[in-house]
Formats: sequence, structure tokens, C-alpha cells
Amino acid sequence: MRINRRWLFTTLTISAVVGAGAIIASISFNSYTSTIAFCTSCHSMKFVIADPHFQKSAHFANSRGVRPSCGDCHIPKTNWFIETYTHVSSGIHDIIAELTHSDPKLWEARRAEMAPEVVAKMRAQNSVTCRSCHDANAITPATENGRVSHALLRQGSVTCIDCHTNIVHAPTSVPAAKN
Repeated sequence: MRINRRWLFTTLTISAVVGAGAIIASISFNSYTSTIAFCTSCHSMKFVIADPHFQKSAHFANSRGVRPSCGDCHIPKTNWFIETYTHVSSGIHDIIAELTHSDPKLWEARRAEMAPEVVAKMRAQNSVTCRSCHDANAITPATENGRVSHALLRQGSVTCIDCHTNIVHAPTSVPAAKN
């Protein structure tokens, strides 16, 4: 069996163009679906954006004008595949939540269920989303407890979410349990 080189070249070229187009499209998709405007366009997320705790958080209102998007905190950007997979899987869960939890009381109950899951996931990922903006070596806490905690952070004994919970979202009625 002899392979036609022209056919092979054409097939590889078309595949490369389609693959590159798919990657570019997914990068654009990931970027667009990580914005605050996109994330809060759903009914259930309108409760989050309207929450006074969120509005006053240092990640939403600060003197430097830095405002991370929802995706900056909830979507690991360690590589294209993980980012895209997380967007798709989270998106499916979000669509289901949108259909079933559009009432504020139902949403708050669901948020209480999700909070420990999110904390556990961030802990398992070594707070990779926090570390994408914050450099542990550049943090200089004002208190002794903070200095000790950040020394443990640099050693890998703790991760950001172990100490910094509820800095953006209001505490839920159910406290996040440590694993």
C-alpha cells in the first residue's frame, strides 16, 4: 500500500488549521466566559454580584483598581486543557444550578453545600488560582501570626485557602470543613 504524499500533506495541513482554530476559539471562549459580566448574567449569580460582602471585598473594591474576574479565582489557568475542561464541567453544573436554584433562598442553601467543595478543591489544587496573582515570596504580613503562616505557606505546609476563606464571598450558614 502506497501513501499518496499530496493527500497526506493536504490532510495534515487541514488538520493543523482546524486544530489551531479550535485552540484559538477555546482560548477566546475561556476568556469571554471568565468575565464578571458573563458570570453574573445568570439569575443565580445576580445574588452574588449584589451581595454587600462581595461588593466590599478587596478583590472587588480596592484602591488600586484591580478587579479579578470570577474565572481568575475559580478557573485554574495552569494549562489550556485544564482551563477548558474546568470551564466546560463548571459550566454544565452552573446551567443545572441556574435551572434549579433561581430563588435566593434555594441559592443560599446550594451555596452552603458548594462552599466546602470549593474550599476542598482549592486546597487540593494548592490554591493555584490565588498564586496566579499573588507571589507568596513577595507577601510581607504586618503581624507575627501572618509571618508565621506565610512561612508555612512557602514551605508547603499550608495553602492560601487554609487561612483566607470568605474574603470575597459572604460566609455560608455551614462552615467549610478542613479535610
